[in-house]
Amino acid sequence: MTGVRAAAVALLLLVLWCLASLTGGRGPGLVIYSSVGVAPAIVAAYARETGRPATVLTMPGGMLLARVSAEAHHPRWDAVWFEGDDGAVALDRARLLAHGVVPELDWTPTGRDLQPADRSYEVTGFTLAGVFLSRRDQGHAPRNWRDVMGAARVGMANPALSGPAYPLLAGMLVLNGGWPAGQAALRRMVAGGLLVGPSNPSVLVALRVGRIGTAIVQSAAAIALARANPDYVVDIPSPAFVLPAVAAVAADRPAARQQEAASFLRFIMRPDIQSLRMRQPGAERLFWPVTARPAQPDLPDAGGIVLSHPDPDIWGPRQAEVTGWFQQEIMR
Repeated sequence: MTGVRAAAVALLLLVLWCLASLTGGRGPGLVIYSSVGVAPAIVAAYARETGRPATVLTMPGGMLLARVSAEAHHPRWDAVWFEGDDGAVALDRARLLAHGVVPELDWTPTGRDLQPADRSYEVTGFTLAGVFLSRRDQGHAPRNWRDVMGAARVGMANPALSGPAYPLLAGMLVLNGGWPAGQAALRRMVAGGLLVGPSNPSVLVALRVGRIGTAIVQSAAAIALARANPDYVVDIPSPAFVLPAVAAVAADRPAARQQEAASFLRFIMRPDIQSLRMRQPGAERLFWPVTARPAQPDLPDAGGIVLSHPDPDIWGPRQAEVTGWFQQEIMR
C-alpha cells in the first residue's frame, strides 16, 4: 500500500511539474528569449540593479519565432527581444503578445513611426536589413539595387533561418512589384549565381574567401567588418530597408510576471542603458536609436539616409508563405 501511495504521489508531482512546464511558471525570475547579441549583458545589468533573477535564452531569430509560435498559449517566456517587426506582427496576430505595455517615450520621428498603434511591441532601435559589402579593389562593384540584383556572385542570408534576412527579402520584393510579382527578380538573381547562406556571418565568410563578390548583409555586421579591415567597403543603398529590433511581453502570463516584463522593456530604453548597448564590443553597438537620447556617435545621421520600411502588417502575416516559396524555389 505504501508503494502504491508513493507511486501516486510521484505521479501527482509529475503531473504538476508538466503543468508548470507548459505554463512556464516552474522557476523564479524573468525569462527572456532573444536573438539580440547584446541581450545577455543587458539582462545581467537588469538583474544586478533590481536584485531580481532573470534568465536569457539566446537563439537565432528564425528559431526564436518558431519556438514562440510552438509554445503558443503556454509560453515559457516572459519577454522576447529580437529583430524584425514583421515577426512581431505575426506573433501579435496569433494573440501571443500583451497589449498596452509599451512605455511612452521621447521618440524620434522615425521611432514614433515604427511603434505599433496597439502597443503590442516596443521598437528598441534599428539597423538596416541589407547594405552592400565588397572588396575595395573590386572593379565595378554594384552600388544600387538595380546593379546588385543583376550582378553575378552575390550573397545573402536565408530568410527562413535568419531574422534580419526576411525584411531584406520583403524590401527586395517591394522594389520589384511586390508579391508575387517580385519573384521573377529573385529567380534572375539565382540564374546569376546567387549564394544563400544560413546567416549573415556565413555570407561574410563567403565574401572573405572569394566565393562571392558582393554581400547583402545587415548594416551592423557590414560596418563592423569594414572598420576592422580596410580592404572592404560598405555602400548604403537608396532606399535602405529599416530593420527594427523589437521587444514584447507574453500575453498568456500571470499579471505579476507581465508587470515585471514591462519593467524590463522600460529598462532597455533608459538612456543610460542604451548608452551601455552602444559601448558593447563588436557589431552590437552599431544601431540607430529611436529616442531623442542618447545620440549614436558611431554611425552616420539616419536623417541623411533614404529609409524604406516594408509594412509589417502586410509582410508579417505573409512571412510563412514567402519564406516557404524561397526555400522551394530559390534554395533548390
